[in-house]
Amino acid sequence: MPRAELTRMGIAFAVAIAAMSFLALDAIVDVNSSVIAKRIETAQASIVDVAKSHHQLAWAVQAWTHRGHQKEPSAIE
Repeated sequence: MPRAELTRMGIAFAVAIAAMSFLALDAIVDVNSSVIAKRIETAQASIVDVAKSHHQLAWAVQAWTHRGHQKEPSAIE
């Protein structure tokens, strides 16, 4: 069997196991949809905060490197 087919089968197997695990968890524990929605909302807010902090860091680094490339006033002039 080619390696690519084995890889695809492995991925399909992992997805099937994850889906069955979620269904088993749902059957055992009454997973409330509002709780899941709240967790998703919290995760989205966290992702947005991380994106903002990365943007601020990138802006600060860009400003710092730009400042380093500015010519110093010459003392000879």
